[in-house]
Amino acid sequence: MHRPAAPPDLTAMTPEHPLSDDALATLAHRARQALPDAPPALLHAAFALWQAQPATAPLAAALRRVAAVLRFDSWALPPQALGMRGSADDSRHLLFSAEGRDVDLRITRHPGGGWSLAGQVLGPDETGQILLQPAGGQADGHRASLDGLGEFHLDGVAAGAWRLSLATADALVVLPDIDLGAPRLG
Repeated sequence: MHRPAAPPDLTAMTPEHPLSDDALATLAHRARQALPDAPPALLHAAFALWQAQPATAPLAAALRRVAAVLRFDSWALPPQALGMRGSADDSRHLLFSAEGRDVDLRITRHPGGGWSLAGQVLGPDETGQILLQPAGGQADGHRASLDGLGEFHLDGVAAGAWRLSLATADALVVLPDIDLGAPRLG
């Protein structure tokens, strides 16, 4: 006749006398029986309580600051002649470089008003945050996380001078100020 094993005595466990593998397996089995998984809706609600918090100002100040350089500006090219099917295009394409990273940025009018910034960070960083703050620093800004391809989108940005930065694990890459809504010269 087979008798079930007696529950392990946890008080007998010491660093010198650890529980056997069988005793640990028995405890794990009992825990799984006594502690069922939480319902998915409850797990989702619990995880939502702890959303990822943006980097705080002291942490951002501790990052190594890197200045990006403008490498390409589509507005520096002469405007194309308008044909019968052509139209004035106020979209803009900018390319910035900084220490092995390239930030490819496209600026277009947002259908709901304001401006849209869409871009991609090319380089060694797999994660990071894009920070868009007024150049004068007097108002709240916008924030976006890089997706798996290093892409980001910011919509409905008001016209004005803005400073775009990329916060990575070890650096804060600061791009030159961008003037959204300024007329194209030339």
